Amino acid sequence: MDRKLIVVVAVLVVGAGALAAVVGGGLLAGDDAGPNPESNDPDSENRLGTFTGGEEFASYVAAGQSAGAGGFGVAPRTERMAVDAGGDGAVAAEPTSAASGDAPDEGSSVRVGTTNVQEAGIDEPDIVKSDGQRFYVSSPSPRYVAEPTPVRRDSAEHIPEERRRGESHVVDASEPADPERIAGINASGRMLVVGDALVVFEGDRLVGYDVSAPENPERTWTHTLNGSVVSARAMDGQVYLVVSSALHDSPQCPVEPLAGTAVDCDDIYRPAEQIPVDATYTALSVDPASGSVADSVAFVGTRSATTVYASANALYVTYTDPMDRTELAVDGVLASETVPADVKDRIRTVRDYDLSPRALEAELTHTIEGWFDSLPEGEREETRSAMTDDLDAYAANHSREYVSTGIVRVAVDGDDLSVTDQGSVPGRPLNQFSLDEHDGTLRIATTVSGVGTESANDLYTLNATSLDRVGAVQDMAPGQRIYAVRYVEERAYLVTFRQIDPFHVVDLSDPAAPVELGVKELPGVSRYLHPVGENLILGIGEEEGQVKTVLFNVSDPRNPTIADSKIYDRHWSAVAESHHAFTHDPRHEVFFLPADGDGLVVDYANASLSVETTVETGDVSRARYVGDYLYVFGEGSVVVVDETTWERETTLELAR
Repeated sequence: MDRKLIVVVAVLVVGAGALAAVVGGGLLAGDDAGPNPESNDPDSENRLGTFTGGEEFASYVAAGQSAGAGGFGVAPRTERMAVDAGGDGAVAAEPTSAASGDAPDEGSSVRVGTTNVQEAGIDEPDIVKSDGQRFYVSSPSPRYVAEPTPVRRDSAEHIPEERRRGESHVVDASEPADPERIAGINASGRMLVVGDALVVFEGDRLVGYDVSAPENPERTWTHTLNGSVVSARAMDGQVYLVVSSALHDSPQCPVEPLAGTAVDCDDIYRPAEQIPVDATYTALSVDPASGSVADSVAFVGTRSATTVYASANALYVTYTDPMDRTELAVDGVLASETVPADVKDRIRTVRDYDLSPRALEAELTHTIEGWFDSLPEGEREETRSAMTDDLDAYAANHSREYVSTGIVRVAVDGDDLSVTDQGSVPGRPLNQFSLDEHDGTLRIATTVSGVGTESANDLYTLNATSLDRVGAVQDMAPGQRIYAVRYVEERAYLVTFRQIDPFHVVDLSDPAAPVELGVKELPGVSRYLHPVGENLILGIGEEEGQVKTVLFNVSDPRNPTIADSKIYDRHWSAVAESHHAFTHDPRHEVFFLPADGDGLVVDYANASLSVETTVETGDVSRARYVGDYLYVFGEGSVVVVDETTWERETTLELAR
């Protein structure tokens, strides 16, 4: 077989993937099965089921692992929560002003900045948390506690686990200009504060503390993890986790995401159709005070490109949903007008055999090689070229079938959790901010990457309960991919990038007919978007290797303009890795931008960008305001800046 043709067929086999559900039940040879916004089966009762026992579970997983034998594709960045000391999760966006405003304690009239979150009232773990009067600050490195008996220190392996844990600090901010460290905690990582309970996500475990007496925190519970915390939220006094557990050669249920917490087979959900499987996801409702698990449900999926979006009444969990690539290659060959009928018949016959993807791929290659060998030598080049064109056309027409995103809805009703439905859309989302729920509609933006074709960017609207598709905007910025997404009520703002940074405005007022209204192109790329006024969207990113901020004026959504932009003599900002690293103070019309280890305080008043002050304290990671003071958290210290003069007020050393 001609080498060039073998490569073309291999591209279809190795580089593509999709799930049959995306195109309504399977790829039909020769069909141009582009996405239909209403293609999901409206009979949601047939889309989900649970396992009756361990044998059925193992069989489904084994079949899913076989279906994925062609490969799950290049796994993009996963929103795996970095729960080690001081780690930042792989998310890259920041909440609206409404979600990150003042949070005074009930006994205090002083405004206190809280963690930037995606949705107001739904808290997210971070390395700096506040209860309104105190800050809980996680150290990025472990400390060693003195013991009455000596231990070897020549290797970390000889230091007991409890003595290698990182440390967190309790900082009293009741006197805003003069904070005080009042206690330490022998645990570190991302944290949640819920009432008088502090929950620490510390790598391989969850630790709960009673902080009702903040000067003397008391550990009350510990859970060992049998998997990875993908994401967590706190709302209405409860903590919700999503834990991913890898499935290996001998999958069994019940699954046990936390030591001592088992999810029975009949509480593990799966789509009615077979999908590739290499993980279970478990959603858990946990009492932060006692650590008791009130409820748990699980479902199967893949570990690639997982992200979690939380609304007031549901968790939406996404995962990559690839099609068997060899089957896609077979369909591409069968769709070719160049391939003769007898060769297609042979391929159809082989496809009906019970073969592994690898064996089917070998048979496909063997059949094509035999056909080419039978042609007169003078016809081979022309035939090869014609078939190559056919396969290229098939790849272009079916780009949205290569990889899709599965979406599972977990309804939240107090302590109770239930998997209510699942759906899918073509492409992959960037992160949690690619999704948003508004007035009964779930919106999700994805990048569709073709094989041998240009990528494209889509935005889909779905019924938030049934996850049936309602409408779509497709083919935005061909050849580029999404770098940032932000939803503000009935609009979506997207940034795509390849060589320039187009800023897109999409009207979502009619979910059945979303419309791209306007586009503004500019150099560089924004990786994070944040509304800082009624008609101003702040973009944070880079241009030619330097940190850049842009103010987009969206008062005319059909013609967005640049109000101002500024490039800083900095090469990296933590905002590119974590939306929690960004702080917006609307009272003083400034935002905090950690960059190259320093903290930049940038004024955006009058739609103009200027640096008010630079805080140099070493490895700056977070900032929070307390009254009219800005607390800048660095490694081992807190610098307090007076926001009325922008002078440094004091420095609190945290190391003990």
